Amino acid sequence: LAQAICCRQTSKTQLTESPREHSKDPVDMIPMKIIYLLVAPLAGCLGFVRTTEELSLHRGALGVVGHSDLERVASEGVLGAISLSALLDGNRMRMQSQRPLRLLRLQSSDAVALRNVSWVHFPKAGTSFISTLWNYACGQHGLPLDLGVDPSSAVGCGECYDSALMQRYPKDDYCEEGILSDHFQTQHQPTSLASMLAGANVVGMFRKPGQRLIAAHRNGRHASGFSASDVDALREACPSSNSTAACFVRYPGIAGCTARMLAGSHCAESSDIRLAEDRDWDAGQRYLPEALQAIENMAFVGITEEWDESICLFHLMFGGRMSPAELHNVHVGNGHGNSSSTFYDEGELEGFVDSVDEELYQAALARFQRLKSAYVGEGSSLCTELLMPSSSHAPSDDSADLETSTNSCYSYGRQCGPLGDLLDCGQCPINRQTYDPSLTIQQQPACVEGVCYLDGIRRDDLYRWDFRHNLDVE
Repeated sequence: LAQAICCRQTSKTQLTESPREHSKDPVDMIPMKIIYLLVAPLAGCLGFVRTTEELSLHRGALGVVGHSDLERVASEGVLGAISLSALLDGNRMRMQSQRPLRLLRLQSSDAVALRNVSWVHFPKAGTSFISTLWNYACGQHGLPLDLGVDPSSAVGCGECYDSALMQRYPKDDYCEEGILSDHFQTQHQPTSLASMLAGANVVGMFRKPGQRLIAAHRNGRHASGFSASDVDALREACPSSNSTAACFVRYPGIAGCTARMLAGSHCAESSDIRLAEDRDWDAGQRYLPEALQAIENMAFVGITEEWDESICLFHLMFGGRMSPAELHNVHVGNGHGNSSSTFYDEGELEGFVDSVDEELYQAALARFQRLKSAYVGEGSSLCTELLMPSSSHAPSDDSADLETSTNSCYSYGRQCGPLGDLLDCGQCPINRQTYDPSLTIQQQPACVEGVCYLDGIRRDDLYRWDFRHNLDVE
């Protein structure tokens, strides 16, 4: 009865009025206890509130409708109520004890489906974001995915969460066609304003430049884009015995990474490029104008220092079943020592400021705040009613431990396949075979009753869910 009443009311306003104009309808006045009882039948109805203006903003047409228009529409309140069933269904599987589930009614553009998605992945700026993107594209139908996969992808790639996740839930078998770009990738490839104007919906997480640079230094002096000779020269000039990032950040080709990646070039600028173009090192200044325009044309801008808010914003903008695993840090950086802080002491930069990327970070932060304000208003939290207690400004490091999940493939001893009607544990990751030197030819393992077999032999040593607890891998 409740569902019939709700849907009848919705159908009258579906193509004529804003859902917020009906914030006083009888459903909103039902006491909280009754809402708890009725949430299941109401959820499907609430997810179907639409307006003609919403429908015109479908992500498939974003080549015509600008993102500034989307923000305006959101601020004017024409976005429908989020589908509670979609949001809660993903949460109930892997909810951690420190984050009990609460019912939530948020204003959302559930109808504005994101398609043709490309991810500009700045080095050391949110590898964990792949869990949100993969869940959105590949985990919305059927059983929820267990996003808490072991990051041990293959020999030499022991902390490759993105690769491990995509191997367990392959794109061709799990992902809805058209959501991810045909050229979707997780490595540190650049994007450009031209590709955005041509229809690519580019998403990305931005991190404070000083923090990102220190993290890159501690991750083997990360310099994606350098030639082999550049890498050798960098390591000679800034040897590992130098424990601070001061030398690394001042080395020609390092600063201005974000600017270059938003303007079609690699994070680190090879000396060969400057030689070929007969120009001096300018720390990315020449890329700044295009990069600033690119930020305004991105489909989604998140901030790593406001991780939970960013993930909640993504689902408010684009809908989809949300998993609490999306709020976890699956790729904790090196060098934090025994400190509980997720922030590095920027004193080790010895006064260096990446001025170009700082300007871009401020532009990204301003864009993020505009998007956030359009959905919850100034000073409000996107996640306050969803997460309790409120999370910190970064993904929770302690929640990355597999053993904290009570409803997970790990806790049930599963290696693959469906876990009853709870979770999909995915496929046996084929690249794990690289950890066995005797296996010269890789073949797809068989999943039999939740266990992986290779040539008819059960191989727990390769395929148990908590693989890194089984072998000493790098």
